[in-house]
Amino acid sequence: MTDGPVDDAAVLDALFAGSPQGLFLLDGDRKVTRYNPSARGVRALPAEAVLGHYVEDFAPDLGTHEIGRLIDEVLTTGEPLRDRLVRGRSPSEPNRTLAVRVSLFPLRSGPGLVGVVEDVTERQAAADRLAVLSTVHRTVGATLDVQATADALVAALVPAFTDAAAVDLLDDDPAGAAPPSGPLPTS
Repeated sequence: MTDGPVDDAAVLDALFAGSPQGLFLLDGDRKVTRYNPSARGVRALPAEAVLGHYVEDFAPDLGTHEIGRLIDEVLTTGEPLRDRLVRGRSPSEPNRTLAVRVSLFPLRSGPGLVGVVEDVTERQAAADRLAVLSTVHRTVGATLDVQATADALVAALVPAFTDAAAVDLLDDDPAGAAPPSGPLPTS
Protein backbone atom coordinates (compact mmCIF):
# COMPACT_ATOMS: atom_id res chain seq x y z
CA MET A 1 0.00 0.00 0.00
CA THR A 2 1.18 3.51 -0.74
CA ASP A 3 1.20 6.37 1.70
CA GLY A 4 0.39 9.10 -0.81
CA PRO A 5 -1.77 9.65 -3.85
CA VAL A 6 -1.20 7.40 -6.86
CA ASP A 7 0.15 9.01 -10.01
CA ASP A 8 -2.48 8.64 -12.75
CA ALA A 9 0.22 8.43 -15.42
CA ALA A 10 1.85 5.49 -13.61
CA VAL A 11 -1.49 3.68 -13.43
CA LEU A 12 -2.12 4.29 -17.13
CA ASP A 13 1.37 3.07 -18.03
CA ALA A 14 0.86 -0.08 -15.93
CA LEU A 15 -2.48 -0.75 -17.65
CA PHE A 16 -1.06 -0.38 -21.13
CA ALA A 17 2.03 -2.45 -20.27
CA GLY A 18 0.35 -5.31 -18.42
CA SER A 19 -3.23 -5.70 -19.57
CA PRO A 20 -3.98 -8.95 -21.40
CA GLN A 21 -6.81 -7.17 -23.22
CA GLY A 22 -6.12 -4.92 -26.15
CA LEU A 23 -6.33 -1.27 -25.13
CA PHE A 24 -6.64 1.44 -27.76
CA LEU A 25 -6.77 5.20 -27.29
CA LEU A 26 -8.43 6.94 -30.23
CA ASP A 27 -8.56 10.67 -30.83
CA GLY A 28 -11.61 12.63 -31.99
CA ASP A 29 -10.71 11.81 -35.61
CA ARG A 30 -10.94 8.06 -34.81
CA LYS A 31 -7.17 7.50 -35.19
CA VAL A 32 -5.15 5.37 -32.75
CA THR A 33 -2.86 7.51 -30.59
CA ARG A 34 -1.81 4.80 -28.12
CA TYR A 35 -2.31 1.04 -27.81
CA ASN A 36 -0.87 -1.98 -26.10
CA PRO A 37 0.53 -4.70 -28.36
CA SER A 38 -0.79 -7.56 -26.20
CA ALA A 39 -3.99 -7.72 -28.22
CA ARG A 40 -3.85 -10.92 -30.27
CA GLY A 41 -4.75 -9.28 -33.56
CA VAL A 42 -2.01 -6.63 -33.45
CA ARG A 43 0.86 -8.49 -31.73
CA ALA A 44 2.79 -9.05 -34.92
CA LEU A 45 2.08 -5.64 -36.44
CA PRO A 46 4.72 -2.90 -36.24
CA ALA A 47 3.73 0.19 -34.22
CA GLU A 48 3.84 2.39 -37.32
CA ALA A 49 1.09 0.22 -38.88
CA VAL A 50 -1.24 1.00 -35.94
CA LEU A 51 -0.37 4.43 -34.49
CA GLY A 52 -1.95 7.33 -36.35
CA HIS A 53 -4.21 5.01 -38.35
CA TYR A 54 -7.90 4.22 -38.39
CA VAL A 55 -8.91 0.75 -37.18
CA GLU A 56 -10.04 0.02 -40.75
CA ASP A 57 -6.46 0.61 -41.96
CA PHE A 58 -4.76 -2.10 -39.89
CA ALA A 59 -7.71 -4.47 -39.34
CA PRO A 60 -9.70 -4.36 -42.59
CA ASP A 61 -11.33 -7.78 -42.14
CA LEU A 62 -12.13 -7.67 -38.41
CA GLY A 63 -15.68 -6.42 -38.58
CA THR A 64 -14.38 -2.91 -39.15
CA HIS A 65 -17.65 -1.62 -40.61
CA GLU A 66 -19.35 -2.59 -37.38
CA ILE A 67 -16.48 -1.34 -35.21
CA GLY A 68 -16.39 1.94 -37.14
CA ARG A 69 -20.13 2.38 -36.65
CA LEU A 70 -19.76 1.68 -32.90
CA ILE A 71 -16.88 4.18 -32.61
CA ASP A 72 -18.95 6.81 -34.39
CA GLU A 73 -21.89 6.10 -32.09
CA VAL A 74 -19.81 6.54 -28.92
CA LEU A 75 -18.12 9.69 -30.25
CA THR A 76 -21.52 11.14 -31.19
CA THR A 77 -23.56 10.17 -28.12
CA GLY A 78 -20.84 10.26 -25.48
CA GLU A 79 -22.35 7.07 -24.03
CA PRO A 80 -20.13 4.04 -23.30
CA LEU A 81 -20.72 0.81 -25.14
CA ARG A 82 -19.88 -2.49 -23.49
CA ASP A 83 -19.27 -6.05 -24.55
CA ARG A 84 -20.18 -6.15 -28.26
CA LEU A 85 -19.20 -9.37 -30.01
CA VAL A 86 -17.37 -8.80 -33.30
CA ARG A 87 -16.02 -11.52 -35.60
CA GLY A 88 -13.58 -11.35 -38.45
CA ARG A 89 -10.08 -12.11 -39.67
CA SER A 90 -7.09 -11.36 -37.49
CA PRO A 91 -5.06 -8.34 -38.72
CA SER A 92 -1.74 -10.09 -38.05
CA GLU A 93 -2.84 -13.65 -38.94
CA PRO A 94 -5.21 -13.36 -41.95
CA ASN A 95 -5.92 -17.11 -41.99
CA ARG A 96 -7.23 -16.99 -38.43
CA THR A 97 -10.75 -15.93 -37.57
CA LEU A 98 -11.16 -14.05 -34.30
CA ALA A 99 -14.12 -13.40 -32.06
CA VAL A 100 -13.56 -10.35 -29.86
CA ARG A 101 -15.60 -8.49 -27.27
CA VAL A 102 -15.34 -4.74 -27.81
CA SER A 103 -16.07 -2.07 -25.20
CA LEU A 104 -15.74 1.65 -25.96
CA PHE A 105 -15.62 4.47 -23.43
CA PRO A 106 -15.60 8.18 -24.30
CA LEU A 107 -12.91 10.38 -22.81
CA ARG A 108 -14.17 12.93 -20.29
CA SER A 109 -11.37 15.37 -20.95
CA GLY A 110 -11.98 15.87 -24.66
CA PRO A 111 -12.84 14.22 -27.92
CA GLY A 112 -11.74 10.62 -28.23
CA LEU A 113 -12.31 7.27 -26.64
CA VAL A 114 -10.71 4.22 -25.10
CA GLY A 115 -11.36 0.84 -26.68
CA VAL A 116 -10.96 -2.43 -24.80
CA VAL A 117 -10.74 -5.52 -26.99
CA GLU A 118 -10.81 -8.99 -25.47
CA ASP A 119 -10.12 -12.10 -27.53
CA VAL A 120 -12.94 -14.58 -26.84
CA THR A 121 -12.35 -16.85 -29.84
CA GLU A 122 -12.05 -20.14 -27.95
CA ARG A 123 -14.87 -19.30 -25.53
CA GLN A 124 -17.17 -18.26 -28.41
CA ALA A 125 -16.31 -21.41 -30.40
CA ALA A 126 -17.28 -23.53 -27.39
CA ALA A 127 -20.54 -21.56 -27.01
CA ASP A 128 -21.27 -21.99 -30.73
CA ARG A 129 -20.71 -25.77 -30.49
CA LEU A 130 -22.94 -25.94 -27.42
CA ALA A 131 -25.68 -24.03 -29.27
CA VAL A 132 -25.53 -26.56 -32.13
CA LEU A 133 -25.73 -29.46 -29.68
CA SER A 134 -28.64 -27.79 -27.94
CA THR A 135 -30.47 -27.42 -31.26
CA VAL A 136 -29.77 -31.07 -32.11
CA HIS A 137 -31.00 -32.17 -28.68
CA ARG A 138 -34.15 -30.05 -28.95
CA THR A 139 -35.14 -30.97 -32.52
CA VAL A 140 -33.69 -34.35 -33.49
CA GLY A 141 -35.74 -37.31 -32.36
CA ALA A 142 -38.77 -35.25 -31.45
CA THR A 143 -40.76 -37.52 -33.74
CA LEU A 144 -40.68 -41.16 -34.79
CA ASP A 145 -40.81 -40.11 -38.45
CA VAL A 146 -37.43 -41.10 -39.89
CA GLN A 147 -37.51 -38.50 -42.68
CA ALA A 148 -38.44 -35.69 -40.26
CA THR A 149 -35.64 -36.76 -37.89
CA ALA A 150 -33.07 -36.77 -40.73
CA ASP A 151 -34.29 -33.37 -41.92
CA ALA A 152 -34.06 -31.99 -38.35
CA LEU A 153 -30.48 -33.24 -38.03
CA VAL A 154 -29.43 -31.57 -41.28
CA ALA A 155 -31.24 -28.33 -40.34
CA ALA A 156 -29.48 -28.28 -36.95
CA LEU A 157 -26.02 -28.75 -38.48
CA VAL A 158 -26.19 -26.51 -41.57
CA PRO A 159 -24.88 -23.76 -41.63
CA ALA A 160 -24.07 -23.39 -37.90
CA PHE A 161 -21.66 -26.33 -37.82
CA THR A 162 -20.95 -27.31 -41.41
CA ASP A 163 -21.63 -26.15 -44.96
CA ALA A 164 -23.46 -29.30 -46.06
CA ALA A 165 -24.76 -32.51 -44.53
CA ALA A 166 -26.33 -35.72 -45.77
CA VAL A 167 -28.06 -38.52 -43.92
CA ASP A 168 -27.95 -42.00 -45.43
CA LEU A 169 -30.85 -44.17 -44.29
CA LEU A 170 -30.42 -47.92 -44.55
CA ASP A 171 -33.32 -50.26 -45.06
CA ASP A 172 -33.59 -53.03 -42.53
CA ASP A 173 -32.66 -56.45 -43.80
CA PRO A 174 -35.87 -58.48 -44.21
CA ALA A 175 -34.15 -61.39 -42.48
CA GLY A 176 -33.29 -59.15 -39.50
CA ALA A 177 -29.50 -59.17 -40.04
CA ALA A 178 -27.53 -56.07 -39.12
CA PRO A 179 -26.31 -53.95 -42.04
CA PRO A 180 -22.69 -54.53 -43.02
CA SER A 181 -20.11 -52.14 -41.59
CA GLY A 182 -17.97 -49.96 -43.79
CA PRO A 183 -18.79 -48.05 -46.97
CA LEU A 184 -22.18 -48.68 -48.46
CA PRO A 185 -22.44 -50.33 -51.85
CA THR A 186 -23.55 -47.90 -54.53
CA SER A 187 -26.41 -50.20 -55.48
